[in-house]
Amino acid sequence: MDYKRFLKNNLIKRQEPDFNQITNQLKRSLKDLKTAEANLEIDPTWSFTIAYQAMIRAGRALMYSKGFLPTTKYSHKTIVEFTRLTLGHEYHNLISRFNRMRRQRHNFIYETKNHISPHEVKHSIEAAKNLIDKIIDFVEKENPQMDLF
Repeated sequence: MDYKRFLKNNLIKRQEPDFNQITNQLKRSLKDLKTAEANLEIDPTWSFTIAYQAMIRAGRALMYSKGFLPTTKYSHKTIVEFTRLTLGHEYHNLISRFNRMRRQRHNFIYETKNHISPHEVKHSIEAAKNLIDKIIDFVEKENPQMDLF
């Protein structure tokens, strides 16, 4: 993979992979998914935001596994784009949803746009599950000595 653009633009920095950190991020992303599902009836928009957060955690774990850390400059966008580059075109639709969720979450958090339909939230939770599963598979294949769970 060519991560030079990210490094040149100071969007990421190198870091030795810490497998405890990677495992903790992935475990927490799975817990976030359960939390998102549990909150669906209470507050669909917040449930959506939690599902998105689960994706961000998994994307961050993917970055850690490749020996990188996002900087504070555009960190969420960088995580999405890094995930796109790392997983490849095969997951284009899934990463595109991740990016749409990033923008919607931004509107909810910073502009208080408060409505995402329960139907859309359910699809977003499914997308989060799929992305997390793909990242777990990827990390395990890249690091076969690593026992994530």
